[in-house]
Amino acid sequence: MKLRIDRLVIPLVAVLLSASVFAQGPPTDLARQHLESGVQFYDQGRYKQALNDFQIIVSSMADTEYADDALLRIGRYYLDIEEDYAKAKESFDSVLRGYPTGDAAPGAYFHLGEVVFRSDRTGRAIDDALANYQRVFLYENNPWVPAALYATGMALERQGKFQEAVDAYFQVIVDHSRSDWSAGAQLGVGRSFVRQGEPMEAMAQFQQVRNDHPETTDAESALDWLTLLYRFYGAPALGKSVSFKRDATFRGALGDKFKDVMAVRISAGGIHVLERGRKRIVTFDRKGALASTKGAGEPYGLMVDPRGQLVVATEKAVVLDGKPIIFTIAGKDGPEPLEKIRFAARDRLGEIYVYDDKQKQILRFDESAQLIGAFPDNTPREILALEVDQLGNLIVLEKKKRDVFVYSPEGRALVKIVTKKGQIDFKKAVDIALDPAGYLYILDEEGAQIAIFDAAYKYLTTLTAQSLGGGAIEKPQTMDVDASGDLYVYDDKSKAVVRLY
Repeated sequence: MKLRIDRLVIPLVAVLLSASVFAQGPPTDLARQHLESGVQFYDQGRYKQALNDFQIIVSSMADTEYADDALLRIGRYYLDIEEDYAKAKESFDSVLRGYPTGDAAPGAYFHLGEVVFRSDRTGRAIDDALANYQRVFLYENNPWVPAALYATGMALERQGKFQEAVDAYFQVIVDHSRSDWSAGAQLGVGRSFVRQGEPMEAMAQFQQVRNDHPETTDAESALDWLTLLYRFYGAPALGKSVSFKRDATFRGALGDKFKDVMAVRISAGGIHVLERGRKRIVTFDRKGALASTKGAGEPYGLMVDPRGQLVVATEKAVVLDGKPIIFTIAGKDGPEPLEKIRFAARDRLGEIYVYDDKQKQILRFDESAQLIGAFPDNTPREILALEVDQLGNLIVLEKKKRDVFVYSPEGRALVKIVTKKGQIDFKKAVDIALDPAGYLYILDEEGAQIAIFDAAYKYLTTLTAQSLGGGAIEKPQTMDVDASGDLYVYDDKSKAVVRLY
């Protein structure tokens, strides 16, 4: 009988204890602990565990003061890590529906602005992003104000409203000088001055970043900008010519010599050389030492996308994120794969432009490799190079007349640069490159020279063979530009990549 009483007492005690716990009200302390645990996991890059903590709060402790913070954290994960804009928006909307006066509400408005800003391809939705940033200011004394001001500056930059961007950035610098956004705002002021045609004032702003925030990555970026701008504006202001020196310590060459080099491109991983003759990509470090070689099928084209990932165009596929992707178009008997791919480029939102030499067209595909259509239209054309600028515009070097065209993401022709008997009078333009400032470089093989256009595609200068290391290159075939404006040119005469600084 005693055994039966014990069996009855134990469950009864459990029920009474459970009732006692819930009688105390919402489990606020437990919610706080889950939030702190989730934040710690998130900072460690353990996102699955972080999401579990945040979702426990949302699903089981929605009445606590930490539920809106958990929802905000979930949205930030989808925005920053997964880049799933739909799920991010759903989380931020949930914050505003369920907790419109909570302390996470201004953060939700800020991140809704970020969803629009980051997912917008054409610039048409930027006003919606700006409206969300402005709603942050409706909440007094909230910590998201400097972030919203900074983001406002970024959005205005994208719209080309550079003076208004400067005003927004200066609000961060003056009113929130100790915030995490102050250094970036000072950089934004410098960028905006560059785009307004005031490079000397921009240089002063970049130097201020280095003075006020010396240990930051923004200071490193500022130094790159200073180096780039000094060459084109600072040196001439001091009566010096624009010129580059050859780096004698850099030797991007192989003992068995390169064979049929198609492209040189730069990423954070090094200087990459696409060698069609041996069907591989050879990578050098920044000192010119061989870092790696990797097979590349039947390679023709190489570019680095806005995220820093290599995009390799092989004859029948495009290698994206290390995986070959086959692209198809409609045929008589169903989908037909592209068979003569020569170039490919990917924009910041994942859409891919593929040039196929059989179709004689640039074809545009979405991130799932589904055909959107010919770009910019159905006109047959042959091309020699593709690049995507910071705004998502496509820059194309055509083969027939060697002209360079700039097209908006919608396919609207923005700029045409005539390279033969035009402003620069090149004999044989063979490659194009963009630097971080958005300046365009056009390489002439026969003249061994480079024409440079600013971010508005206005002609700036031509670097002659003599100004490029005193004749350091004789038969240039392809090139790229690094963050500080240093040039890496493959010279077929010396069979080497030459660094000019």
